[in-house]
Amino acid sequence: MKQKPQEPALSTRQRLLEAARAEFVENGIEAATTRKIADRAGCNEVSLFRHFESKQKLLAAVVQETSDEFRSLCGCRMEPGGNLLDDLGTFAHVYSDSFENCEGMARTLIGEGRRRPSMVKELIGDVIEPFHQSIVSYLESGQKIGLIRKDLNPLAFAEIFTSALMGGTLRRTSGLSALDREIWIRETVRIFVTGISV
Repeated sequence: MKQKPQEPALSTRQRLLEAARAEFVENGIEAATTRKIADRAGCNEVSLFRHFESKQKLLAAVVQETSDEFRSLCGCRMEPGGNLLDDLGTFAHVYSDSFENCEGMARTLIGEGRRRPSMVKELIGDVIEPFHQSIVSYLESGQKIGLIRKDLNPLAFAEIFTSALMGGTLRRTSGLSALDREIWIRETVRIFVTGISV
């Protein structure tokens, strides 16, 4: 009988990062303790401090890892294919999938915004700039070929479009919207396309 190959064990550092992310999301940054994080990772606090030195540095590492993950998931370059609904639908799905994957940390940092503005800026602001630039490039190409209104500000569109999608995710996952994910995305795209089409 052939045995299944075992999955490689996570390194202590990676276990600590995952445990910290889960602890921060479930209990908030202030309430999360290094002891709870170490217990959750199956190691002791000495290991945590050897890898990260402090809870603050561990938090910074979690934010960095989450930002890198979001950035890698959100890479999307497209040229106008002639169907704005399909193209912007692709952008909307890429953004929504990426944001939902990192939603727990995003929510946690939104709540900590006043105490940790630089981390909020990194995870919710800076990380999305390349994606915004992809949308801007797409829209500018669409303007050149007469598919999109010339008076549209592409950067304003990118920011407002992704904000609407983020708001939709936060409302849906909080039980505040009767619309399911696909209806929210489809209707958001349809409304935005109506506003920018020639």
